[in-house]
Amino acid sequence: MLAIAALAIKKTVTLFALVGPVSMIPIFLSATDGLDLAARLRFARTIGVSVTVALLVAAFLGLPLLSFLGVSLGAMQVGGGIIVLLLAIAMVLGKETSFKGSPANGGQPERREASIVPLAVPLLAGPAAFSYVMGNSVWDSRLDLIHVVLPIVLVGLSCWLSFRIACTAGREIRQATLNVVERVSGFILSAMAIEMMATGLRQLFPLLGGA
Repeated sequence: MLAIAALAIKKTVTLFALVGPVSMIPIFLSATDGLDLAARLRFARTIGVSVTVALLVAAFLGLPLLSFLGVSLGAMQVGGGIIVLLLAIAMVLGKETSFKGSPANGGQPERREASIVPLAVPLLAGPAAFSYVMGNSVWDSRLDLIHVVLPIVLVGLSCWLSFRIACTAGREIRQATLNVVERVSGFILSAMAIEMMATGLRQLFPLLGGA
């Protein structure tokens, strides 16, 4: 039991680092710009649930599903990288309207609904996190399910808590500051996107990795 608990803690720390909810707070604030506090809190909860569900699906069905569809992890990394790169370019140019979702009621901006894509998937629950849970979700008994399920649930909870705290703190941040942070975050995201695509391309084309 102690070994399982230690493994669960190790996997939780690793998965938290791969998901990185704290680093996504500026993007969360940008995505929810213009929403009232209640809507931001609902979106924070939705993101936490979405990340948890996505990673649980990856843990239990990911590899069989990819095999059935004939899709490799490398292809998933390239596709996710392209989505992230498009978002990063939009953020740098200040044209991230599509990232925030579409108006939900007759075009009224105050009813705008933020989208879980691409914040929940593939920015939080992205190729790196998917690959990790797919490769570390082997169990021999029901007791082993603790180190498979618990880390995912805890990381999803950390996403919700991080963004919930940001909902309150974000009200104290001036819009000009958010604009600067958004563009800097977009530049960093572009580098992350290129790295995601490069990793995927090396898996698809091993010769690109060099000798």
